[in-house]
Amino acid sequence: MTLARTTWIAIVVAMSAASIAPSALPQANDPPASSFATLKFEGACDASNNRLWLSNTHTFKTISVKVRWRAAGGKDLVEDFFPGPNSIREIGCAADAEILEANFADF
Repeated sequence: MTLARTTWIAIVVAMSAASIAPSALPQANDPPASSFATLKFEGACDASNNRLWLSNTHTFKTISVKVRWRAAGGKDLVEDFFPGPNSIREIGCAADAEILEANFADF
């Protein structure tokens, strides 16, 4: 075989392997969306309630977050929020709150 033919065969084999290899390898799992979404109380609204904040610390993904929260003496509210990457937003005034569900947004 000539050197040129051997080189072309090597190139074709390398390109074929490169196109197959990524799909054959197991993909690393991202941490769950819930590990990036957090609630915190910061600042007082009144004697019974504090300002409630929702943050998303993921660097490039939006998260769909279902939050249950309520003000002192009020009814439970369940709302969906979509914090963007590296964001923090105030939800409102609450006595307690919890994240019910968090998933990466599909859009």
